Amino acid sequence: MKKIVMFCSMLVVMILAACGDIDEKNTREVKSNADEASQSQEETEAAKEEVEEKEKPIGTRSNPLPFGDTITVKENIYDDSFNSYASLVEITLLETIRGDEAWTIIEKENMFNERAAEGFEYAIVKVKGFLKESETEDDSLYFSSMNFNFVSNEGEVYDWMSAVIPHELSKEIYNGGMAEGYIVNQVKIGDDFKISYDSSEGSPVFFLVQ
Repeated sequence: MKKIVMFCSMLVVMILAACGDIDEKNTREVKSNADEASQSQEETEAAKEEVEEKEKPIGTRSNPLPFGDTITVKENIYDDSFNSYASLVEITLLETIRGDEAWTIIEKENMFNERAAEGFEYAIVKVKGFLKESETEDDSLYFSSMNFNFVSNEGEVYDWMSAVIPHELSKEIYNGGMAEGYIVNQVKIGDDFKISYDSSEGSPVFFLVQ
């Protein structure tokens, strides 16, 4: 009987430890755009209750990062010998331009850019990335528009549509470096789409665009 009790106790400890590992992997540091604003005690309590109600970690498709907030994402940087170095990247969406305003910018940038397909419109999103911590000082992270996807409200990843835009996001950054630029795609007119970032952590990070 004692052996059975001891076995059950050990099993409970193992399960709790495993749950801790899962929570740690799904936890990302988030900085709210309104962190510096003062909050009343009632607002603070309401915010805590809202957080408790949300089961999914922030940055998932069901709980995207609010527009303008900053999230820290785990990344891996590889050297020429394919050695991996753990790194942390802060990502923020700064601006969203769509519809006629976006097309005016795109048309002006290159005369060979084509209008959006029928039922679609262009969307341009400004992104900032900051490599705030890395195990290597000698190898860089390529932070570009190719890391991002436009995802429809229905859950479909939009096919990538080429367009020449000013200051497209494409930059190598070393530890402490920052990259800022625009990403672009065609989306359905009026679609409440989201942006996702493919991190080497394994799960994509989702952002609201407004």
